[in-house]
Amino acid sequence: MTFRVEVLRTTHVLSCAFGGGTFSGADAQAAGITRQQLRSAVRAGAVHHLRRGTYSLCSGHLARACLAVRDLHDRGVLAAIGARTAGDLWGVGAFGSRGPLSESLPTVLMGRDGPMREGERYGVRFRVADLRAEQLTVLVPPGLADIGEAAITTPLRTALDVSREQGRCRISALTPLSLGLRAEFAWRGGWLTPGIPLQARAVHDVTDALQEEGLRRELLSDLRSVMHVVNGYGMYWTWKVLPDVEPRLETVLEVVAWGRLTATDLPRPVPQATVFGASGRAYRADFLIGGRVIVEVDGSGKYSQTTPWEEKQRQSDLEAAGYWVVRCTWDELIHRPGHVVRRICLALERSAA
Repeated sequence: MTFRVEVLRTTHVLSCAFGGGTFSGADAQAAGITRQQLRSAVRAGAVHHLRRGTYSLCSGHLARACLAVRDLHDRGVLAAIGARTAGDLWGVGAFGSRGPLSESLPTVLMGRDGPMREGERYGVRFRVADLRAEQLTVLVPPGLADIGEAAITTPLRTALDVSREQGRCRISALTPLSLGLRAEFAWRGGWLTPGIPLQARAVHDVTDALQEEGLRRELLSDLRSVMHVVNGYGMYWTWKVLPDVEPRLETVLEVVAWGRLTATDLPRPVPQATVFGASGRAYRADFLIGGRVIVEVDGSGKYSQTTPWEEKQRQSDLEAAGYWVVRCTWDELIHRPGHVVRRICLALERSAA
């Protein structure tokens, strides 16, 4: 058994026994882990030695995935952290029929010429995939420097894999593709590093750069190129929503709203549109429909940059300039999208009167 496989086994046993809690050396021995195995896991960065006699798992999912990738590479197998595990590191969301999804085990993709079969071993989910070197990049796992670098799929390939795996409806396919293209552009431009969230001040910078239609066409062209070289598994919804993939969308909530709005007969919304209030001040609208109706999606982080009073002043300024503002929430978009569409239709009628 190689060193990394031994560490994988150790962390898996400790994770099953203690989860995210702390444990002592005696506890680890009772779970079947020897002192030498525990020391090896500490040296690899997979286990934290908090204080004398007390330990805890260190980012167990990521540590196990990195160790598995490096072990496969040592055996001459092309492998990388991928699917939803890579999506979490890039900020590429996965969406189910009722909301965001989480993953129970980290996923490692390996080339078809590898010696291993698909399955779950040592707390890692191994999957065979069509991997190409140009679709991989390097991850330096945050806080796990002792483990070393590991390969990870690029945001574009990650988005495609998540969409193929989770795309069982329009929104579940649109979410990873739209956010993945955005992450791909941010990564290429040096704004984004895997495992490190995009800085708040850079979010709008990325959006502003993506206002250029030529850049969006280039990203979509690159996505199509990748789609043509992978097998056809799970591609039905991915191909179906491709015309509506939109990298200017900044959050999962905005993608949900976009998916609902573009599936209707409403005029096509303009995401992240710049509008001007009666005071002459410029604002950024989540969506602009028909030139006069603004749609704002309100999530839990909506007022992280502004207070509700400032948001009310903003809306009053826009309404004084002749805009109609329609606000909607996550619950409405998921459970009552028809109500939102009817309010928008009424606002369009009044703005044209």
